[in-house]
Amino acid sequence: CKPSCAWSGKATVSDPVNTCDANNNILTDYSIASACNGGTAYMCSNQIPWAYNDTLAYGFAAVNIASESESDWCCACYQLTFTSGAVEGKTMIVQATNTGGDLGSNQFDLGI
Repeated sequence: CKPSCAWSGKATVSDPVNTCDANNNILTDYSIASACNGGTAYMCSNQIPWAYNDTLAYGFAAVNIASESESDWCCACYQLTFTSGAVEGKTMIVQATNTGGDLGSNQFDLGI
């Protein structure tokens, strides 16, 4: 599907999140409908996480921030610190690219 933050006008940014066609070519028309709704815009395959080193990674996420609207957090970056499990103490910096409409308040759905 096309990420929510890929629509023009979602936030005050220089450009929305990139979308790609089925062959992973970047689309320049931000009005193209999501493939999930009969259009041809998909999430680009390069929107995946990557490790900078053993303790820091970068990636993308769907978010739902209780005290903010989508226009506040669309395309914003957040630093997350993991507090349990195998990744405890590690940090990930994510860019909000989607709404996370199925998330609870103040949750991040990490793109993996």
